[in-house]
Amino acid sequence: MSEGELAALCSRSDRSAFKELYTRYATRVLALCFRYVDDRDEAEDLMHDTMVKVFGAIKGFNYKGEGSLYAWIRRIAVNLSIDRIRKRTVMDLSSLSDEDLMTEEKAAEIPLPILMKMISTLPETQRLILNLYCIDGLSHNEIASLLGIKPKTSSSLLAKAKRLLNEKVAQYLNTK
Repeated sequence: MSEGELAALCSRSDRSAFKELYTRYATRVLALCFRYVDDRDEAEDLMHDTMVKVFGAIKGFNYKGEGSLYAWIRRIAVNLSIDRIRKRTVMDLSSLSDEDLMTEEKAAEIPLPILMKMISTLPETQRLILNLYCIDGLSHNEIASLLGIKPKTSSSLLAKAKRLLNEKVAQYLNTK
């Protein structure tokens, strides 16, 4: 079944279509949420919250071509993850540096699972900005709008995350 057909059936409250939507996308949504919260139980809660919200809002979804359904689901998951982080975290934005030491060349020398583990150890706000900017491709203006901060703050947090990641990469490369 195509994504468009699946969306149309879900918008008509077809139970088997809802089951198919869950089966098709739940694992991807879980992985996405886990990138943001780095806690399996919380990521599972967010995945379930995302799917519940999707099921409740699917009638308002406007299919725009292949990939648009998952893009819509993904946006819901990211927004819920950000909201969850906002509720439990007070961002400490003092004494941030614009220094940016991480290079693509250094990152390319690290196996992806090890690099992802390094990223998961970053402070939550920095990991969030790094995910939004480097992985999700959002601009600092978009990140600022999502998080209720200034674009310069987003840029500073990214620089700090990259600096910490650079230190972890250097330690790894020195022990290699």
